[in-house]
Amino acid sequence: MNARRAPGIDQPELLVDTARGLVSRRIFSDPALYERELEQVFGTCWLYLAHESALARPGDYVTSHMGMDPIVVCRDPRGRVHAFLNSCRHRGNTVCVTERGNAMAFTCGYHGWSYSVEGKLINVPFRTEAYYDDLDREALGLVEVPRLESLGGLIFGCWDADAPPLAEFLGGMGWYLDALVACEDMGGLDVVATTRYRASGNWKILCENAAGDHYHTPTTHGSANRLGIRGKDSGFEYAQGNHGPFEIALEHGHGLGGLVTGTVTYEADLARARTLGPEVLDYVQTRYARLQERLSAARARPYVFSHGNVFPNFSLIGGQTALRGWLFYLIAPRGPLDSEVWQWLLVPRQAPPAIREAAQLQFRREGHFAAGFFEQEDAENFERVTHATRSPQARKHPFHYDMALRQEGAWPGQEEWDVEGLPGVVGPRFSEHNQRNFYRYWAELVDREDG
Repeated sequence: MNARRAPGIDQPELLVDTARGLVSRRIFSDPALYERELEQVFGTCWLYLAHESALARPGDYVTSHMGMDPIVVCRDPRGRVHAFLNSCRHRGNTVCVTERGNAMAFTCGYHGWSYSVEGKLINVPFRTEAYYDDLDREALGLVEVPRLESLGGLIFGCWDADAPPLAEFLGGMGWYLDALVACEDMGGLDVVATTRYRASGNWKILCENAAGDHYHTPTTHGSANRLGIRGKDSGFEYAQGNHGPFEIALEHGHGLGGLVTGTVTYEADLARARTLGPEVLDYVQTRYARLQERLSAARARPYVFSHGNVFPNFSLIGGQTALRGWLFYLIAPRGPLDSEVWQWLLVPRQAPPAIREAAQLQFRREGHFAAGFFEQEDAENFERVTHATRSPQARKHPFHYDMALRQEGAWPGQEEWDVEGLPGVVGPRFSEHNQRNFYRYWAELVDREDG
């Protein structure tokens, strides 16, 4: 990104300098930049909305967000999935106030305008008396998200009608989602728990952490190890080796990490599965066999990854084990200084009850739900980091993303790594190339000419 005069800033400033690994603190708290990214980032990118398992029947709906815009996603009587701006066309009130349910109509609680799950305005109270039958209902349906596509049950929407297809936007990230997350050959995924909470922190700080910050784990989450809260089978205790863990930067700002290849992690899962019973052992063996079929054309075969972020704000937390589910995060911006975190815990549909119960226990206790150790430790850091971007003297000094900058792409020992053919720029567990990749793409979008 070149020096640009950011909106509302008197002097030109280099906001993102990936050549030197520097990012201005201003991008995390400046209101004018925040308004710009709502249009240039959230108004143009493909954004995660929901998982298809929550929309199994006609009339099923879930609410979500695209940036700051509230969205309702629903399945109509003909089986089609729609996404609408969750806002009445009369005065803008919310038309669907619950997170999930089943209905064939959404009614605004202010004046009673009602809409079908196809978005049509189907009822206006006192239409004849109040409007003299002079109301164009056809023109006043819910505003529909113009682009909707899915990958492996993951539904994405985009406000830009001319945006490239979802597969092109995801690029190599789509390969990892399809191979390691979607589990379509095991019946797909089921949502087994949901939660949400407000967080004091700029959305980018939360998302860059998921995109590739393996470095914070030993310090921020060290207490979980010392107190014995984190299980020894989590995989986070691994040192760098030729089979991982690896951090991978992908096109369009996507990133993932904690990826391991080979059979060591599978063998560790087998050992634990034997202690949980024959049903769990069969599940682990079946999952591995299906994974090998999926990756039959790959030279290096990944087993799991522990964290990732689909740019801009769809994060995933798993674990370096197959014995827990996936926690999906939607990091919804709530101004430059705050975010709302939506979470869904998903497990493969064919997972036995012991796996489902263990996944819920681990995420609650260890734990990435709001009351868990991990989430509280992260939240404290995100709040303090965001606060450190606001004061006049602090803003003069950019954040430092220089880790392994001069080694990027030529990592010591990489010739021994089991990563041949994997999509993306594959690096070691301690590197900031994923974060540089995240902010490089953010800068590209924010620096575009309007329109």
